[in-house]
Amino acid sequence: MDPLAAHQRAQDAFSGVLANVEPQQLDDPTPCRDWAVRDLIEHVIGGNERVAIRAGLGSEPPDRPGGLIEAHRATAAAAQAVFAAPGRLTTTFELPSGPVSGSAFIWIRTSDALAHAWDLAKATDQPTGLDPELATYLLAAARENLPSGLRGRYYDDPQPCDQARPPADKLAAFLGRTVD
Repeated sequence: MDPLAAHQRAQDAFSGVLANVEPQQLDDPTPCRDWAVRDLIEHVIGGNERVAIRAGLGSEPPDRPGGLIEAHRATAAAAQAVFAAPGRLTTTFELPSGPVSGSAFIWIRTSDALAHAWDLAKATDQPTGLDPELATYLLAAARENLPSGLRGRYYDDPQPCDQARPPADKLAAFLGRTVD
């Protein structure tokens, strides 16, 4: 799958779930330890903002538009534009964990956006069967490429998941989420 298309689809999935979050749900717990719905949304928006910073294109994110939906939409578009710039997928991004290629970083951001779209859907009682083709692609890539050192730090151990469940549920379970 084209990495730029995958990134856009993951951001679209997150946006679709975010559009159905009610204000009274912002303090509800999520499958992510110690994060309420509001924290999870902020994590994704902030991660999008840091794409340009990690590319060396500034030290501060631009001002956000008002509202979570608008902020996500703007930051997702800005991150997509950074990744889509000529040569960006082959250049190096400086992450806190060390330098990574643009192709590795876009995979990280894509996986993060779809996994957290699942978390957000689960936390707000929305359907979790998000973009089956993208989830299947990301699950295969995660099974092949997820560094074991990320378990316990960013991801818990894989959890059981009935094989009849949607691919996004299987991805969530592989990344350590409990899938009921």
